[in-house]
Formats: sequence, structure tokens, C-alpha cells
Amino acid sequence: MKKNYMKVVAATVVSMSLMSGMVFAEAVTEAGTENATSETFNPDTETDAISSDELESKFGSLEDLALPDNIEIGAILKNQANEAWLSLGDGMTSEADKYGASIDIQATRTETDTAGQLSIAETMIQNEYNALILSPLTNECLDSAVATAKQNGTPIVNANCEYIADADVFVGGVQLEIGQKAADYIAEKLGGKGTVAIIEGVSGTFTSIQRVNGFNEEIAKYPDIEIVASVPGDYEMEKGMNVATDILTQNPDIDAIYCCNDNMALGAVEALRQAGKLGDVIVTGVDGTGDAYTSIHAGELTATVDQFMDQNGSVAVDVALRLLAGQGIPRVVNTPIEVVDADNAEQFGK
Repeated sequence: MKKNYMKVVAATVVSMSLMSGMVFAEAVTEAGTENATSETFNPDTETDAISSDELESKFGSLEDLALPDNIEIGAILKNQANEAWLSLGDGMTSEADKYGASIDIQATRTETDTAGQLSIAETMIQNEYNALILSPLTNECLDSAVATAKQNGTPIVNANCEYIADADVFVGGVQLEIGQKAADYIAEKLGGKGTVAIIEGVSGTFTSIQRVNGFNEEIAKYPDIEIVASVPGDYEMEKGMNVATDILTQNPDIDAIYCCNDNMALGAVEALRQAGKLGDVIVTGVDGTGDAYTSIHAGELTATVDQFMDQNGSVAVDVALRLLAGQGIPRVVNTPIEVVDADNAEQFGK
């Protein structure tokens, strides 16, 4: 029976065969991915990259590859409370089922429980999964577990959004571009003039830094737009609401709020509702959750930069299977991102 990512389970699994491990190691060496370090690797700027929609055309169909038998994959999400990560898990499960692989997907309860996430990873390594798909809470929090897994010859796919310098392949959207797209969208909606606040993610994390930097760099192209606040909201809805409330108190005439995820954006929408300003302030989130789409359709949230997390999850499994088949995949596989608002939400089927 296949594992369910909504439950934390222990499992006895089949070890990867010696032959597959040797083929994988040769492919990784050819792709040059074993020498990545935190000083040299950045998934947003890595040149050894490919778009996810090019995988099949350049590397062939998965159906034509010789995959090991009884593949079992261990995967770790950032948490189980954020719909975006559940969507990532759904994509993983769907793709694994498609190719007869089983997958055990686990997560911590919050996006700040780095010790808990490391503990989960250490247990997964003991279970000897054929491959691991990891979404770390910070760039470094899983490094010790990753080092052990690599010594065991286990392929490691890093799935959106913080990065693991020694993972074999990173799969995800360009986080800097997310901020840039949000900035251009807000600037267009404002006609190039107004005041904007930023609600950041978890302070110091790669994802938050890149999304904020991308926004700041792009918005600087519009000299008549002023950023009046930039405050962390830890990717949580309640904190997003509280931060937005404080911002509105200090800047009652603010024109727009850019939030680094949809949870915080929906919190900002609630703050605007309570302040009697709903519809008067542009609010843009990130991730493309179902709740964000619902709010957009209701005329509340203005837009979201959709990362298509379910597709991100399916591509991560696709890459893991290709690595197990011995293919040398580029260091980064980029998945799509798009700004979605009321004008184009229908075309994305949500």
C-alpha cells in the first residue's frame, strides 16, 4: 500500500540496487553537480539550467527509460498548514502513482521548525529510500542529512524554494523573477505612481530575500513609487494580517501591498476588510493557492504570482526518476511562474 503524506509513517523499503547507484553516480559526475557549494550555487542565477517543459524533448519520455523496480521516494515539505506545500505534495503523489513508484511525504508544522525538519530527514535516510525530494526551511538546515544521504549514493532533488547547495538538482521557479513580476504588475496598476508596502516571509531565508530583492530592484525603475514599509510576516496568515494592520495604521493612504506568499496576502485582505478599505488597496501575493484564486474571483485579493506548485511537485518526481534511470540532468530545472488576476484566472483552471 502506498504511503500517504498526510500521515507520518515508518516504512521498510527496498534499497537502491548497486547497478543503479553506480549509473547515477556516473551521471552526476558528468553533469558536474557534485562540486556545488553554498558559495558558488544560486538557483536563480545558475547557468546550468533547463526549463521543465524541455525535459522530455531533450531527455526523452520517462516511459522509455529503464527504471529500478519497487521505487520508493522520501519527500519533505516545509509544512502541512500552507496550501501551497500541500499542492506540491499532491503533484508529487500524482506523478509517483503514474509511474508505479510510492512516496512518503512528511512535513513540520511550521516554517520555522528547522530542528524538526532535520529530524524527519535523518529518519528518512535510515529508511533507505531510493531517492529524496527535499524542500528545506533554510539553505543550511538539512546539510548534515544531505551529506549522509550522498555518502549512501541517494539522489537528492531540491524542490522549491530554499536551496540545498549539494542537492543534485534544484526544481523550482526563479524567486528573483517572482518579485520582479509583482513589482511590474503593481507599478502598472498604479500608473507608475504611489506608495507600496512589502510583507516579507521568514527573515533571512533565501526565498524571502530573493522575492524582496527582485521587487525592490524592479520597483526602483519607477521613481514615483515609494516603498514605505518592509516587514516580515513569516509566511503566516495571522501575522500577515497583524503586519498589514500596523502598516495601515501608519500609512492610511497606502496604495498597494506586496506579500511574499498568499497566506500573508489573504491576511492583508482581512486587515483591509476590518479597516473598511477592502478594494481600495492593491494586494498581490505569491504561490497561486486555491484560496488566493477564490479571493481573486471574489474581487478581494488583486493578484497572485502563481508558482503552479502541483506542477513543481510532479516535475520534482520526474527528475528524481530520471536520476534513478542514470540521466545527467542540468543543475537547475526551472518551473513556470505567472501573475494571475481577475483578467486571466480562468485560463489556469482555478
